[in-house]
Amino acid sequence: MAAEQPPTTNQGPRTTDHGPRTTDQEQSTKGNRGLLTAVVLAAVLLVGWWLFSRGGRAEPVDLIAAFGTAEKRPDASVFTVGEIALNGESKPSIAVAPAAGTRLTYRIRVPDDAWFSVSLGLKPEAWEQEGDGVLFMVGISDGRAYDELFTQHVNPYGDPTNRRWIPVYVDISAYGGEEVDLILNTRSGPPAQEGDMRHDLGVWGAPEVVVR
Repeated sequence: MAAEQPPTTNQGPRTTDHGPRTTDQEQSTKGNRGLLTAVVLAAVLLVGWWLFSRGGRAEPVDLIAAFGTAEKRPDASVFTVGEIALNGESKPSIAVAPAAGTRLTYRIRVPDDAWFSVSLGLKPEAWEQEGDGVLFMVGISDGRAYDELFTQHVNPYGDPTNRRWIPVYVDISAYGGEEVDLILNTRSGPPAQEGDMRHDLGVWGAPEVVVR
């Protein structure tokens, strides 16, 4: 008898089609990339907002640095810029020569939460010389109306307590964001009296618009 041959099957090659497999590491990398993209986008938006808001916000104003842009009356010759010391304290200042009346007008944009800051005085050489002092006046004009911020009479000859800097702070936040004229005036003598210009050596010490 012929030997029996073992049965044969022809199943062909086996294939398994599950598609490409993604590892946990690849998934983590993709997640990190997405997070990084979101962070960068947020940073760009934040910087853009900051630049936009900064561009729309007025900055503090140093009126000594801006002196060259101010309108000066009666003329520029009555004003001098420099360091002046009163009672041992020195400040960058605008000195005013004796005159019946003087005016400095600054065109500014008022910051939000702004205050006007200045120190007032007369030069020491006027302290023991006869005279009736200087009247300092500051106001704002928006083109429609004039708003007087303050008046201050300084007379170191008649009142020795005035032989120093007299600090003044005035809230001008009501004008925040507006373009206005900030006006600094002096005149001789006390209010409502005919002035005596002798030794009227007035000084605006460190005038500026600040944010508080």
